[in-house]
Amino acid sequence: MGQPLARLELQVIYPPLFRRIPTLRAAIPLQDVKFKYDAVIYGLHELPVTW
Repeated sequence: MGQPLARLELQVIYPPLFRRIPTLRAAIPLQDVKFKYDAVIYGLHELPVTW
């Protein structure tokens, strides 16, 4: 239940977010983004953004 709900939430939030802040982008090169490999839940440690 959790993973499908999270995917749906992201599909709902991204389009209005990018319409509202069209210049939103990563503040660091994407190859420098640090991932959590050692946690129960895979994901990012952080994703700095700028607009």
